[in-house]
Amino acid sequence: MTLSDAVSTRISLRAYLPDPISPEQVRQLTKAIEQYNARSGLHIQLICERPEPFSSLSKSYGMLSGVRNYLVFAGPASDPDLEEKCGYYGELIILTATTMGLGTCWVGGTYDQRSCLCHLAEGEKLVCVASIGHTPEERTGREKLIRRIAQRSSKSVAELASGLSHAPSWFMSGMAAVQRAPSARNGQPYRFVKKRDNSVQVHLTENTSFALVDLGIAKLHFELGAHGGTWTWGDGGTFHKAAEEKSCGAVIWRGTPGNHQYLLARHNGGHWSFPKGHVESGETEKETARREILEETGLQAEIDTGFRQVVTYYPKAGVIKDVIFFIAQPTGGSQHAQEAEIADLGWFTFQEARPLVTFATDEEVLLAAEEYLTGRG
Repeated sequence: MTLSDAVSTRISLRAYLPDPISPEQVRQLTKAIEQYNARSGLHIQLICERPEPFSSLSKSYGMLSGVRNYLVFAGPASDPDLEEKCGYYGELIILTATTMGLGTCWVGGTYDQRSCLCHLAEGEKLVCVASIGHTPEERTGREKLIRRIAQRSSKSVAELASGLSHAPSWFMSGMAAVQRAPSARNGQPYRFVKKRDNSVQVHLTENTSFALVDLGIAKLHFELGAHGGTWTWGDGGTFHKAAEEKSCGAVIWRGTPGNHQYLLARHNGGHWSFPKGHVESGETEKETARREILEETGLQAEIDTGFRQVVTYYPKAGVIKDVIFFIAQPTGGSQHAQEAEIADLGWFTFQEARPLVTFATDEEVLLAAEEYLTGRG
């Protein structure tokens, strides 16, 4: 599941099971949080098995039950864009949790804020929190009612945007994602405007307590729906659509489904990942993956297109890249690293490879590959 998929499937969940978040899920979430904190300057934290902020019925008004884990969204009080950044990067983490099968709910005021202040460093400000954890498969009656009310009160694209005549498809896809953006009291207090030069601006329509958090969430949803671009911070911030690129590669494995190793490449930038490269003119995805494996590792490989995972990221300003990963087994060749791209190659078990993979998105690909192989065993 990609983050864009998570936009379409996520709903706010308010009832939680006592089952703890697994150590591997904690580690995976923590990796993502650390990477987003480094990008944003925020101090987002995952707090586990600490139910105190939600243990008082008078604080939660009975809206949340069973909460034992939560995300703290905080950062430097001196950052003029703190609240909006908490919305944008916080939603990135919440969508990441959704791809892992965890339930979440943004929480603005219905919790004991004093119980969370101990997690802040000097000079930091607490913006809000979010509950996170395992949830029952069957939704409670209260949750079903809240969901029905929210669906009835969600705004149409015409209410959320202007400049719709001759709007490009990416703009309409962005607005469809905005429609699914959570907001305080489902108010969605913003309006998007498509300009003649195909840039987009968004303005707040209400000055509510969490309007800037809502704005950050909405900007992220638009960016994901439009498939890439960059926003400037603030009320009236501007979006410019990114150019799109595509690469293909594969998770390479050897052995048996029950006893196997994965080939990881340490790229010259220092990060550990999988072999991949740009799609050349006239190539299919499978052909690109096979060629890149040969060029970067010296190995010939059989590509299994039954496994297909997509990772999306920004390799440079103004460019968004989709990387398609298949799964593959070596069939020949002589292993050697392509010096221009790869610093080192190594075979690792799943337990060894998982903490070694640098980026959280690539770790999700590795986890999916492991599930795919063990399911065949």
